[in-house]
Amino acid sequence: MEEKVKSGRHRLVKVLKEVAAKAVAEADPWAQYEIDKIPAERVIRHHYHSTTKTWTQDETIVKVEKDPFARGAMRFCYRMKKLATPPTAATNHRFHKHGWKKALNYVSKAYFKDGKVDTSEEAKDAVRNDILLQYEASHWARLFNDKNPPKRINFIRAYAIEFPERPGSPWFAVERFISGTDSYGVGFFKHNTNSGFVDEDLRRVTPQVFSAFSFYASSGTRLVADIQGVGDLYTDPQVLSSDYRFGDGDLGPRGMALFFQSFRHNQLGTMERQCSTGTHLLIPYT
Repeated sequence: MEEKVKSGRHRLVKVLKEVAAKAVAEADPWAQYEIDKIPAERVIRHHYHSTTKTWTQDETIVKVEKDPFARGAMRFCYRMKKLATPPTAATNHRFHKHGWKKALNYVSKAYFKDGKVDTSEEAKDAVRNDILLQYEASHWARLFNDKNPPKRINFIRAYAIEFPERPGSPWFAVERFISGTDSYGVGFFKHNTNSGFVDEDLRRVTPQVFSAFSFYASSGTRLVADIQGVGDLYTDPQVLSSDYRFGDGDLGPRGMALFFQSFRHNQLGTMERQCSTGTHLLIPYT
């Protein structure tokens, strides 16, 4: 099991390095927002370690926009930059010599209440739960990849940041920003949701098969939904569970039923038996 986890991590690191290298080579897609001119803030990063089920923390500095660029039903979304963390033995770092203009792009998300960032303990617990949820999704992705599907998938690693110098010390969930397009020329795309939506145009089949696989592989106790991202690098999923353990977005058995109602009523239904056994994922889907 430990070797499989390491193998999965190596694949994800490889994908992220490719994404980072592409980002360095291309122009900054967020240059127009001039985030580099925003004052930097000290934050405490909270990292979750799934193998030991423990949390560790360190400090870094970030630059975050004052106003959110988007909002969902429960969270604000902010553009954020963070300088790459260099190796301790290095003396010349290509990221640092360019300063904040070449800093890596992230999306940070904060729960809100009454139109303002929620600094309550409940909101901070919700952010922690979001991080745990991401690792739960990664667990099922590893099992899916173990079946040697035509397209392997990965979820971006997430962590939490705390702003100790802001009133209430709010917590945000942070993930690397995914830019660009996949091999089909498609950019960031949402393939399904936690409330039954399945992309009926079937731009990609792998995301839907993975969601169904997670249900059968967990004996009906989990279903990973809200599959979105660029290509097969996914971000910000929602796990549905039989006991509603994954926050307000976990619609439980009802959400699972809504997914399968859509899943069975399109051409993906012919693949359902293969998902249920988890042994034959070699069909030529994209």
